Amino acid sequence: MAIDLQDDGHHSEDDEGHIMRRSTGPRASFASTRTTSTSTTLAASILGNQPNTETYSGVTFETVPSSIVSFHHPRSFQSSNIFGTSVGSSTLGRRGRDTEPLITSHSPSPIRRSRSSSRNPQFHFFTEDQINNAEGTSTLENTDYNTPWDATPSYEQERLYGTSNRTSRRSSIYGMSPRSSISHTRSQYGSSSYLGAPLTRTHELSQSLPKHEQASLPPQVYQASTHSSSSLSRYTIRDRIPVELETQNDEILDDRSSIPSISHSESEESSDNGRSTYNNDDLNANNGNNLSTEDTHSHHKKTTTSGGGYQTEYLKPQYHEKFYPSNVADLYYQRFYITEEDLVVGIAGYSTSKFKNAIYNFICIVSFGLLYLLLRWLPSYKVKLIGTKVPLGKAEWVVLENEFGEFSIEPIKREWYNRPISTILPLDDPFQEIDGINDESYQHRHHHYHHVTEKNPNIPILITFQYRYITFIYSPVEDIFKTNNNWTDPDWVDLSSTLRGLSSGVQEDRILAFDSNQINLRVKTVAELLFNEVLHPFYVFQIFSIILWSLDEYYYYAGCIFLISILSIVDTLVETRRTQKSLADMSHFACEVRVFRDEFWTNVNSADLVPGDIYEISDPSLTVFPCDSLLLSGDCIVNESMLTGESVPVSKFPAEPETMLQLLDDFQNTQISSYLSKSFLFNGTTIIRARIPYGQSAALAMVVRTGFSTTKGSLVRSMVFPKPTGFKFYEDSFKYIGVMALIALFGFSISCIQFIKIGLDKRTMILRALDIITIVVPPALPATLTIGTGFALSRLKKKGIFCISPTRVNIGGKIDILCFDKTGTLTENGLDVLGVQLCVPSSHNSFQFADLVQDVHKLFPKFSLNDCSSPRDYRAKNFFISLLTCHSLRVVDNELIGDPLDFKMFQFTKWSYEEDFQEKEFHSTYEERRHDNALPENIDIIPAVVHPNSADPENTFIDNDPHNFLGIIRSFEFLSELRRMSVIVKPSNEDVYWAFTKGAPEVITQICNKATLPANFEEMLNYYTHKGYRVIACAGRVLPRNTWLYSQKVSREEVESNMEFLGFIIFENKLKKETAKTLQTLQEASIRTVMCTGDNVLTAISVGRQCNLIKSKKVYVPSLEEIDSTGQTSIIWRDVDNMDDTLDSRTLLPINNSSSTSYTLAITGDIFRIIFGDENNRISEDYINTVLLKGTIYARMSPDEKHELMEQLQRLNYTVGFCGDGANDCGALKAADVGISLSEAEASVAAPFTSQVFDISCVLDVIKEGRACLVTSFSCFQYMSLYSAIQFITITVLYSRGSNLGDFQFLYIDLLLIVPIAIFMSWSKPYDKIVKKRPSANLVSPKILIPLLASIVVVLLFQIIPWIIVQGEEWYMKPIVGGDDVVESSDNTILFFISNFQYILTAVILSVGPPYREPMSRNIGFIVDVIISIVLSIWLMFIDSSSFLGKKFQLTEISFKFKLFILIWVVINYFVQLYVPGSLKKCFKKKRSSKKYKVLLKEQQEMYVV
Repeated sequence: MAIDLQDDGHHSEDDEGHIMRRSTGPRASFASTRTTSTSTTLAASILGNQPNTETYSGVTFETVPSSIVSFHHPRSFQSSNIFGTSVGSSTLGRRGRDTEPLITSHSPSPIRRSRSSSRNPQFHFFTEDQINNAEGTSTLENTDYNTPWDATPSYEQERLYGTSNRTSRRSSIYGMSPRSSISHTRSQYGSSSYLGAPLTRTHELSQSLPKHEQASLPPQVYQASTHSSSSLSRYTIRDRIPVELETQNDEILDDRSSIPSISHSESEESSDNGRSTYNNDDLNANNGNNLSTEDTHSHHKKTTTSGGGYQTEYLKPQYHEKFYPSNVADLYYQRFYITEEDLVVGIAGYSTSKFKNAIYNFICIVSFGLLYLLLRWLPSYKVKLIGTKVPLGKAEWVVLENEFGEFSIEPIKREWYNRPISTILPLDDPFQEIDGINDESYQHRHHHYHHVTEKNPNIPILITFQYRYITFIYSPVEDIFKTNNNWTDPDWVDLSSTLRGLSSGVQEDRILAFDSNQINLRVKTVAELLFNEVLHPFYVFQIFSIILWSLDEYYYYAGCIFLISILSIVDTLVETRRTQKSLADMSHFACEVRVFRDEFWTNVNSADLVPGDIYEISDPSLTVFPCDSLLLSGDCIVNESMLTGESVPVSKFPAEPETMLQLLDDFQNTQISSYLSKSFLFNGTTIIRARIPYGQSAALAMVVRTGFSTTKGSLVRSMVFPKPTGFKFYEDSFKYIGVMALIALFGFSISCIQFIKIGLDKRTMILRALDIITIVVPPALPATLTIGTGFALSRLKKKGIFCISPTRVNIGGKIDILCFDKTGTLTENGLDVLGVQLCVPSSHNSFQFADLVQDVHKLFPKFSLNDCSSPRDYRAKNFFISLLTCHSLRVVDNELIGDPLDFKMFQFTKWSYEEDFQEKEFHSTYEERRHDNALPENIDIIPAVVHPNSADPENTFIDNDPHNFLGIIRSFEFLSELRRMSVIVKPSNEDVYWAFTKGAPEVITQICNKATLPANFEEMLNYYTHKGYRVIACAGRVLPRNTWLYSQKVSREEVESNMEFLGFIIFENKLKKETAKTLQTLQEASIRTVMCTGDNVLTAISVGRQCNLIKSKKVYVPSLEEIDSTGQTSIIWRDVDNMDDTLDSRTLLPINNSSSTSYTLAITGDIFRIIFGDENNRISEDYINTVLLKGTIYARMSPDEKHELMEQLQRLNYTVGFCGDGANDCGALKAADVGISLSEAEASVAAPFTSQVFDISCVLDVIKEGRACLVTSFSCFQYMSLYSAIQFITITVLYSRGSNLGDFQFLYIDLLLIVPIAIFMSWSKPYDKIVKKRPSANLVSPKILIPLLASIVVVLLFQIIPWIIVQGEEWYMKPIVGGDDVVESSDNTILFFISNFQYILTAVILSVGPPYREPMSRNIGFIVDVIISIVLSIWLMFIDSSSFLGKKFQLTEISFKFKLFILIWVVINYFVQLYVPGSLKKCFKKKRSSKKYKVLLKEQQEMYVV
């Protein structure tokens, strides 16, 4: 097998023989509706060659799977300690209700740094104890929210430490059924045995067993039965109802209180039935015990159909015990962990109390819907009001609350199913022996796992609900809801049966179990959107305000606000519906697919695909994979950029039996491994090319996941339900509104007292008092927060930066640290070959490197590859052949595609590459003719071929020389955990087979004969990596047997052993032009920069120095070294330039100069795993914090490790940004506070921001716009608050005299002054420099609130003083108390004029320019608006009060002298308000930062000083 697994290469000869014989057994023929295949069937021919060969087609799969899956399965949950001993993940067995812990811990002390270490759960409905003590499960088996993190995947642990859960699983499969039986056994569900024949109560099974075995069968439960008389018939509801119900429905309906199971009443009649199985052979056996078709039909006739009430009656929760007498439902709540979203959810079961519900409805009617409205906003209180707690299994609806406090109520759906639980939910151990049945012959004949047993009971009723497009299914065995996202059929390990496809009956079962294969986002109707929008608190407040103003006879103002509200609602509806429809259209995909069903080819819609379906991928009309699938035959090249943002073509290889075992293992325990990923076809990815195997008519794949269970479905869910940002500004904004509401309450009280004093009537008093609330909390306040964000998004879009999460824009303004990928982000995407360094003999049995060869024609300057005259020639030839063949390139549409590194390497050789090469034949040797049944001996073997390029004028090789034609007959693809790839090569006319390997130098040395390594290996490697070059090592060997059979059977371990080292390929990775300049700008702004790459640590350090990311002279690199004779290891940090210079292993201070702080750390992935996967708390918190604070380079980091690094930095309160370009970075881009993907896509699901500017300069724009947007939102919020305060003071003063503002005065202030100012304030562009100080996001700090209160006091004084003065003027006109229609008074006029200027000048004061926004002088729109507003306000002062406008504004005459006084007064007001509140800010400077990393840095500095 082509993977480094512990049991690979250790099969016995008998095992190998069984594998070989699989291809020689007889094949059942079938007729195809679209092909002419008859006796030699498609499935048979596909299976014939498959186990014996490893395809040589396809592009190397380099780290794409783990990046995709780092989103879908963000962690590997198996732990390992520092010494490499594997610790299995905690088991989540069923526990006691109150006494047992939530999860079994590996150590007595609590785990300090689990993935949940930084959690701050915000459960309100559930208590923390309820969540912690609840029964828990997750979308991945054996995991929970507090499972320790370890980035080492299980498949890599197996390679490194020699242990894995999969070993035991494999042995249990093979222990139950020998390997030979896999190919000969017929699975009973989802394969050949169960092809849709009617399922009945199968008592013939128990009769066929010995009596002592019958005794061990479980007591009878509802059996999996149908009345379908044809295997192709369509099931109806009746067909899924247990037979017992139809015979006893009247009796049992009359006795609803009886507890015993229904089936117990038939114990005498059906005692023979034992267990129900999906056993088509038994069902079709003509032994007289089966229900005949006539019996079935007669049974239908006996059943009355006058109402079919029992069909729906028995679906009610009160009958639960009758269906599950052995599984009592007694859990009232549970916990569920959605792994792919890192989200903890609490679930509780409820039913509706009819009495409480009637009272609720009555109060809603009496209160004219007010109670409904309140409980709509506070649904948890509605649950407590009308709900009754019930066990989960008996619930009518469930309450769900996630850790972010998001609350949801979902109805329970019940429908007839009547199949074993294993057909819908994964069993804990599907490979255990069937209870009590130990007869080997029985197991051999009936190798399947869908028996009805005590541990695998029948499920008469399917109990489900949906949450976030995930279907939750009730398991009566565990008494909790689970998901089947990662369900697998253990029978899939039998490829021969799997390739026969499903029957229509099974397909219908699985449609019920897994739903249709569609990612259909529900687009709300216009009516729903309108209803939800109108009942939003903001618009309810608007409606309240409009009604209030109308009652107060402010008809013009109320009408204008109503019109604006309608326009706003319509705009919101249109935008929301457009966004929803756009996302739904992007997510939805449907096409016609050729499926092998009922042993015939048929065309079906992709929505009808279910797990286990076999479909054709070589159909030209199929361009996109409609589901997550596994490639079974043929090969294909796909583009996974839709998921990863990286457009490198990826090759896929057909699955083998070992792959199926890995599938079962990966879907339960860990992320999808590289080994499985090479055959895994992700939903939504594009097919570049699909090739049909030679001699066959189609390339096939098997469906494994559908709909929202797929990787694409998970990504879509992440877009629909983004993780709440928890940004302080948004949290504080609601607190801020609360503070303003308190002020409104205070004003409300003062006004009421004043109204009583002056004798206002109750109606006017109530209306005006309520009016104060609409003034202090302005309805437009929430809208102003989004104005600045909208402008920022528009500006970013013009710069080629797209955002799918607008709330992240403001967060971009608070970035403290930016992490960058290296290749393609800091450096150019394309690597150029600097040259090759050949390893040549220097003396007897010793080698050294020759000079660097930069021209390939000088490497082996011959006419033929066979022309070798010296040992040096032989090594040069082998090295040259490794350059020619050891790659993953493929030809699509006459274009060479593949990994950029491989492309550059092959381009360096200047040879030609062709596939399906017909001119030269590669026959196998006569030695193997005896294996004609196992090998394709009578056909030409046509591998991919490399040959000299005749078009190259410098080419010296003879084009038609057969020695110069090399066939790549087998490939061992690149695996990220192995960090190497290999090929087997054969020349056209020689029976010789070569193996070549290329990979990371440190890995290649481990598989080479040490005698072939040059003496200066380390010296040369360090030389190039220190200079920033990327080094790839090559090795080769001649296979010991020159036969085709051997080349196809030899294991990867054997090929990649005892190799001969050939040399280095040196790649030059140039910095992008903008890299150094951008990093310099960030560092000047005190934004920390970090490199996070999968490349070699020395290369990363060199690039870091080259681009000035590393400023320190000393860089320390860690290594694991033995510290004493006992073999104990410790992490030793050594200076990369001086290995004798080390750090103190406890304090991480330089030993030679402990006071020096001018150094940095470069951490490698293996050490990172040890430090941050330390669950035994052996590494101190201070040590870890120092690593995080001092680390600048993180090298050899896997996608999971990058993800974990983001979370660890966030734990120190860093606001983290991550910029990357490819598949490896998906997890980190999601985990970071601000993720920026460099991608061609306009919007990538991989990150909140996507930049079409392919260099890191885009991060500067995101930071600038983020800071400007944050300051704008801040300013607008403060402005709207001060606007409310100004109007509140004006109204309160007027209320004290029994007066108010006029209708047109309100209109002028709100529509002509406030709205344009608020819009144009947000128009300011960002400042062109990034300064060290970050803008504040804290709205409720004393630094903000005290100056705000000071501004309110200033406003109050500058309104009160002229109001008092005006009362002494001879032209003073007193207000009419309580006159809403007549508000003309000097009080009204003076306060209206002064407040107009206060609104305008406050906006000018709050329009912050540098250092975050450009100077106000450049915001032309704002300046023009301010000038117009001032001119209009002055003009209003000087118009005749008796004119048309004077009457509309209800103005009174004031003297010219007083008008001049007002103008001088407002100028004084401006300067006082500009300087006084601002000076108070200095008194409230924060003495100590609340950010943990700043506190730690300050403590370290103080320690160094001491």
